[in-house]
Amino acid sequence: MAAKKTARKAPKKAVKKAAKKSTKRSSAKKSTARKVAKKSVKKSSKRASKKSSSYKVPPVPLSGSRSSVSTISTTPKPATSSYSAPKKANSSSGSSNKVMLAVILGIVILAVAVIAKGSSSDDEATTVTPTPAASESAMPTESASPAASTTSAPLAAHEAPIKIVAHYTATGATVFWKAPATATEGITGYNLELRSGNTGEWKLVATVPATQFSQDITKNDSTGWYQVKVSTVYSDGEVVAGKIFGLPGSWA
Repeated sequence: MAAKKTARKAPKKAVKKAAKKSTKRSSAKKSTARKVAKKSVKKSSKRASKKSSSYKVPPVPLSGSRSSVSTISTTPKPATSSYSAPKKANSSSGSSNKVMLAVILGIVILAVAVIAKGSSSDDEATTVTPTPAASESAMPTESASPAASTTSAPLAAHEAPIKIVAHYTATGATVFWKAPATATEGITGYNLELRSGNTGEWKLVATVPATQFSQDITKNDSTGWYQVKVSTVYSDGEVVAGKIFGLPGSWA
């Protein structure tokens, strides 16, 4: 019996020892692995710190003979705005504008006054003093006849008016004629004359311009007989009578 108990205890002890050893080995392995991991982390951190501490900023070359190491700032500079606030209007400019406006108004008022004064002086200057009328005792001078006043160098040709006719109207008649056929240069007008019978003196009824070719005459009475004559008046004083014709009655 004792041999069986010892035989049973022996394997149990051996199993327990083996389990203890295996747990010790696994714990030892774990602790070594932890130590190794810790050491590797420390080494990597040391290497990183060494690398970071050993980094240097490269020098920036300057234009001068000396060179200095420029420091790099990692903080960004505040952005500068290009907007500039509008400047307030200067009070002095406003006052100068008021002064300028006052000066301009003064000049305008002065100009108006000068113009008004000038117009009044012009009105005074343009007043005409009436001349005294000529006395009745002065003898009137005879006016020159139309033929004498229009005399000039003699013309090459002179002709009488043509196609002289008369048309009756309610108050008398209208005499018509036409300009000469060729000698039209220098014509100043036409004379219309009337005379009673065949032996009386010619009476000038009207002198019309060279552009007029008709003239009205008035019938005073149905008794009697009158002759009608139309003449061409030239600038050299020559008067050429046209064809004479007669009208029954008394005319003027």
